[in-house]
Formats: sequence, structure tokens, C-alpha cells
Amino acid sequence: MTSTPPPGPGAPGQVPACPDCGAPFETDRPARCGRCRLPLTGAAAATLWQVTLALQGVEAQRLVLLRQRDDLLAGLRARRDEPEGAPAPVPALPAWGPQRPGAPAAPGRPEVSGRSAQTALLVLGGLLVSIAALVFTVVSWGYLGIGGRAAVLAALTGCALALPPRLRRRGLSATAETSAAIGLALVLLDFFAARAAGLAGLDAVALPAYWAAATALTGAGAAAYGWVLRLRLPVVAGVLLWRLPGLLVVDALGLGGADAVATALVATAAVDLAVLRAVAGRAPARALPAAGAVTAAVTAPAVGPAAGAASRRTVGAVPLQAAGAVAALWGGLGAFLAGQASLSAVLVPRLPAAPAAAAAAADERWAVVLGAWLPLGCFALLALVVSLRHPRPGRPGLPAAHRRVAAALGGLALLVACGGTVAAGPAREWGAVAYAAPAALLALATGALLRGSGRDRTGTGEQASGPRRMLGQALPLGLFHAAALVLLVASVPALGEIVRAVLAPLGQVRAAWAGGPAESWAWSVAPAAVTGLWLLLAVLAALAGYGLTRADLGIAPAAPAAAAAGVPAPAWAAATRADAPAAGPVPADAPAAGPAPGPASGPAAGPVGGFATAAALLAVPALALLPVALGLPYGVAVAVAAGSAVAAVAYALSRPVRPATVVAPVTAAVLALLWAPADRVATVAVLAVLAALSVVLAVRAGAAPAGPGLAVRAVAAACAVAASGAEGAAVTATAGGTLPDVTLAMLGVAVVSAPVAARTGGAVSRAVEGTGYALGALALLLTAGSPGRLAFALVAAGVAMSGVALRPERRRAASLAATALLIVSSWIRLALSGVGTPEAYTLSAAVAALVIGGLRLRRHPGAGSWTAYGPGLGLGLAPSLPAMWVEGGWLRPLLLGSAALVVTVLGARSRLQCPLVLGGGVLLLVGVHELAPVVVQVLGLLPRWVPLAFAGLLLLVLGATYEQRLRDARRLRASLGRLH
Repeated sequence: MTSTPPPGPGAPGQVPACPDCGAPFETDRPARCGRCRLPLTGAAAATLWQVTLALQGVEAQRLVLLRQRDDLLAGLRARRDEPEGAPAPVPALPAWGPQRPGAPAAPGRPEVSGRSAQTALLVLGGLLVSIAALVFTVVSWGYLGIGGRAAVLAALTGCALALPPRLRRRGLSATAETSAAIGLALVLLDFFAARAAGLAGLDAVALPAYWAAATALTGAGAAAYGWVLRLRLPVVAGVLLWRLPGLLVVDALGLGGADAVATALVATAAVDLAVLRAVAGRAPARALPAAGAVTAAVTAPAVGPAAGAASRRTVGAVPLQAAGAVAALWGGLGAFLAGQASLSAVLVPRLPAAPAAAAAAADERWAVVLGAWLPLGCFALLALVVSLRHPRPGRPGLPAAHRRVAAALGGLALLVACGGTVAAGPAREWGAVAYAAPAALLALATGALLRGSGRDRTGTGEQASGPRRMLGQALPLGLFHAAALVLLVASVPALGEIVRAVLAPLGQVRAAWAGGPAESWAWSVAPAAVTGLWLLLAVLAALAGYGLTRADLGIAPAAPAAAAAGVPAPAWAAATRADAPAAGPVPADAPAAGPAPGPASGPAAGPVGGFATAAALLAVPALALLPVALGLPYGVAVAVAAGSAVAAVAYALSRPVRPATVVAPVTAAVLALLWAPADRVATVAVLAVLAALSVVLAVRAGAAPAGPGLAVRAVAAACAVAASGAEGAAVTATAGGTLPDVTLAMLGVAVVSAPVAARTGGAVSRAVEGTGYALGALALLLTAGSPGRLAFALVAAGVAMSGVALRPERRRAASLAATALLIVSSWIRLALSGVGTPEAYTLSAAVAALVIGGLRLRRHPGAGSWTAYGPGLGLGLAPSLPAMWVEGGWLRPLLLGSAALVVTVLGARSRLQCPLVLGGGVLLLVGVHELAPVVVQVLGLLPRWVPLAFAGLLLLVLGATYEQRLRDARRLRASLGRLH
């Protein structure tokens, strides 16, 4: 029962082959097979590769199980002729599946595992032995002669280091590790004792130099010892001890500066990585612990030597990766110390001082900056070399993501060194520009290298050539990220100064519109900030011109179709191997089967629009602030901002709607609006220009009935109305008008917007209408301080809303709004005339409400009379009742009673419940009001016991006829219920 594994990706150490014809690949990631021309790109190819890898794994496991089955059968066949004896105890078979949650544990189960107990005992024993040796060396050393001392320490150290091989052969790996650790501790004590005893004149050697050599020898020996015997603790101890020699050498040489310490750290990291590279490439399996060796020995015979080597590499790579991480952190710490020293030297405030002191400070600054070049340059070179280490079959290396990080760290170190050198000469305010300039050059260079690199990774069939093929994508991409980070960080001070300069004219708005003569004011911006802004703008414009895609920048697109379908397929099968290059992203719209060899498309193929948008955002303030930086008058800067808006709108009208074409006009308009209010004439001119530009955009931007063009037209139409209203207010205020005059001008623009909205349609009409309503509401609110003008404004607004009511789709809402505005206007006029009669205020609103209710009841006969006539009748009758009881007189009760009688009769005739109930109730209250004086007078003439007797008789009558009264009340309720 054997089968042939399918061809496909080979194990590490083998050349991958075509999954169809089995031909080996000439390159790592070809777009097609060189023999059968099978396409090897796209989601389907990635899924096929993943399935092939899974089948190879299943086949390897099947071979292992078949070999185990053959061995068991051979053993059982050999026992066929044995005599039958007592049956051997059959071990209990393990239950299938995991134990049920909450099931009781086995009785007598220990709380601590045997391995944990052994580890605890070995650690405690090793510590106690090490402490005893230290005490013996320090305290009891003087009781023995030189021969006894040497004999004791040599014997103890030799025994401790000789035991681990024997213990390993007996399977006591943990004990061997403990014995090796004790031996290394004794070696350090040997060095201490040798110098303390003055052996061979060692006491004359300087302490830092002595221990530098001791730790170097001990660390190298411990690592080699653990490497040969496959022990972990000695290797770890050697790696950690190797951190000390460089620092001790610096101390021994008397170099106490930060640059010397940083250089020692970086040099140590370089030696570490060189040793790790040599060890990993020569014999990766020797670093295995015992468990890793056993695993490799079990899997190697079953799946072949190549798979066994892969297993050994996978298990043995863990300690090597840990050592590499320690080396990288050590080197990064050195680069950080050097970079911090360089930054502190060039960015520290430079106080005025004497020429001699200034020259000395400059010399010290140059010494620190130039001294930082050694550790930073070495770290950058080391990181760049690591980023160039492409993984190859048989040669381990870092994946693309890790190489990209290494390149970014190297780029950061290089930029910090270059920026510090440039910033050491000029003034401190130019320091950010000094760091931004090298970053800009590096971003431009790496962006040029990255242009089109995503096509090589997305499988268009184009192969990289020249420097791109030699460097790959990880190095330029990492450097690009480093340059972008430094450029952005260095641009923060410039952007802060730019924001301050942009907002400076707002502080003059109050003085410009206060009515007095305008005060002179100084407007300036730092030249370094403008230079930094232009530098950032140039980089963004160049990157936008490069047309970089998401794939060029290493940004993963949307998940491919295979992943969406639930198949965990990588973008390229080589990404599943630990020593293979990182896979490039698969286009998001790649077909699920039958990949086409055409160019990639989808989110990864289109250019990144963020660069163009950011360039458009920064171009306007960069251009508009040039007059300010050159010391030109305020009006020139405002004119440049307004002209930028005109140019941006003209450019946007000739191009499709894109974020960049929208951001530029908006930024220019906002900038002009921020600067113009500092002068009245500038305000009038800028608002006129912006209103005209908004009208042009609303008319010509985007002829399509839907889409981005329609949205631009709607926003432009709203801006045109707002700008026109602001223009009217500015012109009125400039001409000497008061606040009510200004608000009337705004209201006039709002009224004019109503017919304009009626002549347009769709989103543009809604935008014009909504902006007009908002402008009118603002005008009415601002007129609240002048009641007479407010009444006139309300009348004008009501008339305008009456005109809007002529539109069929606005008839109902506009009619209600017009009625409300006119009623409120009449109330204000009445209040100004001193009218205090409530009916003068309520009757107009009551009549309007009754008319509206009658129209609604006619259109919807099913509506109840309370909904139709309730508000009008309540507004017309209710306010007169309190006035009748408070003021007295005979005219109001007469008129109110007559009106209530008419309402009651009409309600009874029309069989409407609301008029009948409200009219009857008001009529009853009027009658009570008229009879109350007579009743009070009569009650005053009668004896006091008569009211009590009358009340008692009334209660008796009601109690005797209670059932009849209930039936009468039910009939009355039923009669009222039959009314509408």
C-alpha cells in the first residue's frame, strides 16, 4: 500500500517543482512553468499549491503509520509458535476523545507533575551548590595553599563539566543541564580566584580588562560547550555573557562617552549575527535539544532525508531565533543611545554666549554628531546586510516582513546620522528641516525603486531586472517607510508654525468690524516652517507622480476569492515555508479558477490616491504663505488665496471628480475665508469670488444625474447661497448698516433662494432650499432684538413661504409655516401697539386652525372632529374664560356665550362631538359665571342651616335615584359616542 506523492513545492533543501509536470523551477517564484506553461499565479494557483502541500503532509504521515504497522505485524508474527502460558495483563486502552467537563479526576492524582518536581529539585540543588562554592572561594580560600586551592577548584570544575555527557547518555537531560550550569558558575569562580590569588601575575591586570577577557572566554566556551553537547542552559549563558566584553573593553580603555558605549553594543550585535549566520548555515541540527533530536530521528526515516532535515531545522531554529532577537535588541539599544546623543546635541537650545564659548559649544556639538556616525553607520550597514539576506533552499534567512523591519531600522539610523550632521551647522530652528531633507531624498529614491514592483509580486508575468532584482522589495520598502516616518516627524514643528500663521488673521476680525479705523498689525511666518512645508509638498507631489500602487507599498488588498470561500490558501505557496520569501498579495478580483495571465487588477493595481490628496491639501497654504514669508502686504496673501481657489476650480472642472480635485478648491476657499474677515474690503471681494465660483461649480460640475458630480453640484449650490447671504451682510455692514439692516439683507437672499430652488430639481434644489431656510432662520434670530424689524421680517418670510406653498410637493408644510409666521408677526404688532386683550392674539390663530381642520376633514372624512376642530375651538374659546372670571364686565360673557351657543348648535346639527362638548361646556361655564352673583346674594339672605338642609336633601334624592342616574349617564355617553 504505497502511493507517489504529488509533485509540487519541495521541502526545505529541495528545489520546488511544477505541480503538473514536476519540472523543477529555475527561479523561486515564476509566473508560469518553463516546461508546460502552467500558470502559477492567482487565487486558484495558490489554492492548488496549498492542497499539494497538505497532500504531501498526509502522505508523509501515512508512510509513518505504514512503517509502524509493519513493525508491529512482524513482532506479532514472530510470536506465533510460542507456547501459550498465563495471559499477559492487557493494558487499558485510552478512551477516545477528551475527558468530559466536570468529570471527577482519577483518585490519588498528584498535584505536581514529576517533571516539575524534578526541575524544582535540580534548580534548588544547583543554587545551593553554587552558593557553597562561592562561600568556599571567598571565605575559606585562605586555609589552603596554592596547590590545594588549584586542586579543589580544578576538581570541582572538571567534575561538573564532565558529568553532562554521561548523564545525557543515560537519558538524564535535566540533570545534565543543571550540572553544566554549576560548571559554568565554577568557571567564573575560577577566574575570580585566580586573580584574587595573583596567579601568574593576574592581579596586575586592570579589573575591567581582566573581566572583559574572562567573560569573552567563558561566553564563547559556554556556547561551544552547549552546542557540542546539545544543552540549552550553556548556550543561553554564553549568549548572555557575550553581552559584557564590549562594555568592559570600553571601560578599560577609559571611553566613557555615549558614542563609545553605543559602538560597543553595535559591535557585539554584529559579531553575534555573524556567528549565528555561520552556525545556522553550517549545521543547524547541532543546536537541537534532546526532544528536538528525538523528533528529527523519528520523522527522518519515514518521510525521507529532506523532510527530516526540515524537521530538524524547524525545531533547532527556535534557540537561534532567540539569540538573533537578543543580538538585534542589543544593536538597537546601541543605535538608540547614539541617536539620542546626536539629537540632544543639535536640538538643544543655543543660548547667546561669548564667541569663545560659542565656538567651544560648536566644536563639542560637531564632535558628538560625528562620533555618532560610527555606531549609527555600523548599525545601518548591519541592518541593510540583514535585509539583503534572501532565503534560499538550503540557506536559512529571514522572511520578507522581518527583512523589511531590518531595512527600516537601518534607514532610521542612517537618517538620524545624516540629519544630525546637516543640523549641526545652521540655527536651531532649522534643525527639523535638516532632518527632513535627507529623509525626502531617500523617500524619492526608494519610491522610484518601488514603482511597478507590485506587478512583479502580483503575477503579471513581468520579471524584475537591474537594481530591483538585486535588492528585492524588502530593502527599498523598509527604507521608504523609515524615510516617511522621519519626514513626517520632522514636519510636525513646521506644520505647527504653519497652523499658527494661518490662524493669525482671525485675531484682527473684531478690530476690523468694530466700526473704528483698522489697526496695523504684523503678520509673519518662520522661513524654516515654509521651507519644511515646501519640502514635504515636493515629496508628496513626486510620489503622486510615481503612481505607486498598494502592492508597491506592501499593503495587502482584500482577501482573495479562495479565502472568501473558506479555503485557507496563501497568496503564494512559498509563504508557507519558513525559509521562503514573503508572498506578494493576490489581486482581490482574481478568479476562483483558471487564472488569467493578464495584468493584475483590483485594490492592489490602482494608484494610491492619498499622496495626491495630501499634496493638494498642502499646496494651497504653501503657495498662499509665500507672500507672508517674503514680507508682502496682507492683501497680496488674500489675493493669492482667492486666486488659488479660482485656479483649483478651473482645474477641477477639466478633470474627473477625485479626492484631490475636491480637496484643493475646498482648502483654498477655507483659507480665503479665514484670512478675508481681517479687512472689510477683502471680505466683500473674497465672498463675491467664492459665490461666483460656487455658482459655476453648481452649474458645470458633473453632468451625470448621480454620482460624485451630483454631490459636488449640491454642495456647491449650498455654498453659493451661503456665500451670497454672507456677501449681502458684508456689503450692508461695510455701507454703515446696523444689525437689523444686515439681517434683512440676509433674509432677502434667503427669500430669493426659494424661486431658484423651485426652478432646479433633485439634490441641487434640496441643497438650495435647505440653505435658504437656514439662512432665513439665522436672520430671524439675529433680528430678535428689534421687535419692529422682527415683525416685518416675519411678514416677509410668511409671504415667501406662501409662494413656496404654490409648489405641489411643498403645499402642506409651506402653508402651515406661512400661517405661523404671519400669526406671530401679528402678535408682535399687537404687543407693540399695547393691545392686552387675549382674543386679539388667539382669534387669528383659531380661525387658521379651524380652516385647516375643515380642509383636512373634507379630504379625510374618517378623521375625528377632535383632531380637525379641537385645536381651533380650544384656541378660540379657552383663553377668554380666565379673562371673563378675572376682569368681569358684561360684554365678554355675552360674546363668549353667543359664540359657545353657535358652536353647540352647529355641533348638534352636524352630529360632531367636539363642537357639541366644547361649546356646551363653555356655555355652561358662562351661565355659572352669570348666576354666581345672584346665588351668592341669595345665600347671604337665607339662614345658615338652609344650605345644609338643601345639600342633605340633594344627597338623599341622588341616592334614591342612583340606578336611574347611572342609566341616564350611560345613555348620554352612548349618544355622545355616536357623534363624530
